[in-house]
Amino acid sequence: MSEGTLWSTDLGAPLHIDTDANPDLWGYLHLQIDKKTFKEWLDLHLTGLAAIHETELTRKLRRFHRTFYEQTIVTLRDKLQADEAFIYHPVPLTYMPLVMHATRLHCEARDAASCEGITALTVPHPDIPEWQQRTGSIPFASPHLGADGVRVTRSYPADSTIMMTSVTYHWHTRPGLPDVLLRGHHDDPEVIAAALEALDDFARTLRLPGAAH
Repeated sequence: MSEGTLWSTDLGAPLHIDTDANPDLWGYLHLQIDKKTFKEWLDLHLTGLAAIHETELTRKLRRFHRTFYEQTIVTLRDKLQADEAFIYHPVPLTYMPLVMHATRLHCEARDAASCEGITALTVPHPDIPEWQQRTGSIPFASPHLGADGVRVTRSYPADSTIMMTSVTYHWHTRPGLPDVLLRGHHDDPEVIAAALEALDDFARTLRLPGAAH
């Protein structure tokens, strides 16, 4: 990948939500992919990361990642209808991967924090005791998507042993353009905490191709 170019150019097809993030830190997860291509991609992806992290790529690790990515692709593509998905490379192979998915939304609320779905992120989950949940929201401007943005972090127990942490970014764009939502989650709060600065940097690289800035 040539430095400084948008990923649409490098991937050979237009992305709905584009980025010029550092390819050493971020990889692209194809949500529309056939079985043969997925197998080839996964092998290259895992081999490359194993070399970077100096980790032995065992059959158990390969199986773990294959299952994770197969399930993730189906969930993002079919359930969440995400436009694009990106993988944060610095997470060690022995951890669950950190995947951020980007989606275009339609919202006519007065600001990003008032859009449907975003307000729900700061409301305690009714089935989980409030004292077990943590939420935080800050304004988050983007050089490409505008100043009307918000970042929401949320931690909640997924079960009796796992604490899930999610990070969501949302930008309310000018009339005529779709809003942009970027979201990801991880089962280790320390992974999110360590990656948060890099996540913020990545979020600021997102843009809508063809939109004048």
